[in-house]
Amino acid sequence: MIKRAEFTMSGRERMQALFNREPLDYVTYVHRGYSFCANNAGVAKADIYDDPQKSFDAQMWTNEQYNSDGSPFYTFVSYGAWEFGGTIEWPDDRWGSGPGVEKVPIESPEQLWDLELPDVKTAGSVPKMMEFAKLQEAAGLPIGFVCGSPFTHAANLCGINEFMMWIVENPDAVHKAMRLMTDHILQVADYFVDTFGKGNVIARSAAPTESLIGPKQFEEFVKPYVTELHSKVLDKGAKYVYCHICGEQNHLLDQWAEVPFGERSVLSFGHEVPLEKAAEYFPDHIIAGNTDPQIIAQGHPDEVREALKQTIETGKKLKNGYIFMGGCSLPASTPPYKVFMMSKAREEFGRFD
Repeated sequence: MIKRAEFTMSGRERMQALFNREPLDYVTYVHRGYSFCANNAGVAKADIYDDPQKSFDAQMWTNEQYNSDGSPFYTFVSYGAWEFGGTIEWPDDRWGSGPGVEKVPIESPEQLWDLELPDVKTAGSVPKMMEFAKLQEAAGLPIGFVCGSPFTHAANLCGINEFMMWIVENPDAVHKAMRLMTDHILQVADYFVDTFGKGNVIARSAAPTESLIGPKQFEEFVKPYVTELHSKVLDKGAKYVYCHICGEQNHLLDQWAEVPFGERSVLSFGHEVPLEKAAEYFPDHIIAGNTDPQIIAQGHPDEVREALKQTIETGKKLKNGYIFMGGCSLPASTPPYKVFMMSKAREEFGRFD
């Protein structure tokens, strides 16, 4: 047993100091597990995405329980299809982690040219996102909106398998889908900045589908649109961009490094990308991650402790600033004790001298 830490900073103070490049007492820690929060708080997994109040409460309670420095945020892992008129399948089984696309709104690439931008205030998950943001505002917490990536969201719009085939067989359709999704997200950004004011919202994105393509495809289909999106979102008044570059994307880091993220943002990575390598490519930004969530969820406690120790000790050395978290969202089935181990590991290994 270890002696529990006596923190000299609150989670909010620690996070603020991190962005200001000021000294910290301990490594900043975020457990990162939306569906885990549902199981932990006795809430249906679907409610994390479908009921803003229940989602907000479950995340707040779990953060408190495990001493996380993070704040509740609304996420929607299958963003893109529902917002343009498709349908969603809500998670209800033991292993489901989030909503899945039940039906995409188009049946052929030709239909993309007839697809119109949705009313941003009523599109899919956006009303729930706005309701959640108002809960964040009322609690004095950071306000976020789902920003990207356009490529991942466009793949959800069209169906991932079809979208991957179109890259080779119908690149014009891919560009059309990317244009639609980029324009839609820019409208979402306007909606949130207009509602909460410049400098008061965080643009949050995850980019898992990019891990399925190579550098040439990234340069043609991803880079121009995400560059435009980030540039305009930051110009509109987003405080910063948080981006999770998910999965095996070592081969794309040089191009990601050319994408604008503002003066100081947060980039998180899966276990496939070494933290030191991420720090080299993004020297001005805070690096987050990257313990394998499957080790946390399924590993023996001795294995989990060693993995967490290695992650924290590596992250502490980064000059960029570092947030200790899993390399992706924790599975809903993660045993609660394993999340407690994350909190305990921060206390045991995360103190700055």
